[in-house]
Amino acid sequence: MLMTAEGYRESLKRYKPRVFVDGRAIESVADAPEMAPGINGVGVTYDFAHRPEHAKLMTAYQGGKTRPVNRMLHINETSNDLLMKLEAVRLVCQESGCAQRYLAHDALNGFFQATKRCDEAHGSDYHQRFRAYLERVQEEDLALGIAMTDAKGDRSKRPAAQANPDVYVHIVERQAKGIVISGTKAIVTGAPYMHELLVMPVEPMRRRTATLPSPAPCRSMRLASPSSLGRPDVRANPRPSSRPSTGNPPALSSSTGSSCPTSGSFWPARRRRGAFSPPPMRPTIVIPVSPPGPDSVIF
Repeated sequence: MLMTAEGYRESLKRYKPRVFVDGRAIESVADAPEMAPGINGVGVTYDFAHRPEHAKLMTAYQGGKTRPVNRMLHINETSNDLLMKLEAVRLVCQESGCAQRYLAHDALNGFFQATKRCDEAHGSDYHQRFRAYLERVQEEDLALGIAMTDAKGDRSKRPAAQANPDVYVHIVERQAKGIVISGTKAIVTGAPYMHELLVMPVEPMRRRTATLPSPAPCRSMRLASPSSLGRPDVRANPRPSSRPSTGNPPALSSSTGSSCPTSGSFWPARRRRGAFSPPPMRPTIVIPVSPPGPDSVIF
């Protein structure tokens, strides 16, 4: 069911994320003036899908179904779908400056391919589970945030060698219902006003790093819905629109409350190249169980 911008705005009131801007808690994301520009920008992707003149670009039909889905949640089926998505992003950007939700489209299409290939190679059932998740996301017309970039900490060291393991999101517990994760993600576009976060590793992890997730997509975390047991925090530190200078950023805090040591240049990001092959993909379901600390997600 295609949502409207007003419906999207109202839906945010059902979520209770812990959001901080300049150290100040935001009680209601939907009503906060600081969040209004971003919420209005996302709202464009919803309202444009209802305009007859934009419907061809902003909606698509998935797998022969009779009800359209938002283009930003559509899995490409033809080369023309790729072009239509590009034009849809251009259209939205002309109105709002940033499409934001296009990131969900990219991530979902990546998950579709990754889970299918994983099943073909290992006989797993991840693709079927992903398709069930996709159907719900499309039916509810959700806004998804893409939590990919880890804080990384000391960039001269591998994830397993970090003094604070929470500079990389990692698995801390495995349960019958799924996994529990902990760590810090940075630069999650639209994080305060998303319905769910798609959490994934940013780089391959060596097989011997047993406590860290495999290089595969993880299912989403609901962003502080009333029924959530664990709620990721979102912290926004406004910065100038110009390119930040290189150098060490302020120390970040992890979900355990300890400091995150950083070194080297934070902008732009630097990655060490390693001569190793990633282990087989093993997508997992993210289920937040224990409440995170006050700085579990940095935005």
